[in-house]
Amino acid sequence: MRDRYGFRLLAILLFAVAASAQAPPPPKQPTQSEHRAGPDGLEGWTLNYTIPDHPNERFPMTLVIGRKGHILRKIEGDGFVWNWIFWADGKQVAYESGPLHFGLVCILADVATEKQLASYDCFHGIPEHAPDWLKALEKVQ
Repeated sequence: MRDRYGFRLLAILLFAVAASAQAPPPPKQPTQSEHRAGPDGLEGWTLNYTIPDHPNERFPMTLVIGRKGHILRKIEGDGFVWNWIFWADGKQVAYESGPLHFGLVCILADVATEKQLASYDCFHGIPEHAPDWLKALEKVQ
């Protein structure tokens, strides 16, 4: 009986060591994009990280909205935050979010609450009668 217990304990320890060895490394420190000025003292920028398949490139994963050096909101992209603009005098932000390939959602969000106000599938283009915020977002490069 005692040998079985020792064997089980050894097996658990070996499994734990193997699992920890395969765990992905913690994300490296992000770099910041250029800060973009908005209305009423707002500014925005993205936090850019490397990903395992592209270790020499940085991708925008988080949109940060701040004012006078204080962070007001961090918006995590569903994958990445590709493009973004301030909207409605800075009360809202519109952004494109999606994976590296084959998907893109355009989202309008309230800056104060981060609540999504509208979203569109933008991967195949925008609708003919798209709202103004979506047209403005699509013009950003």
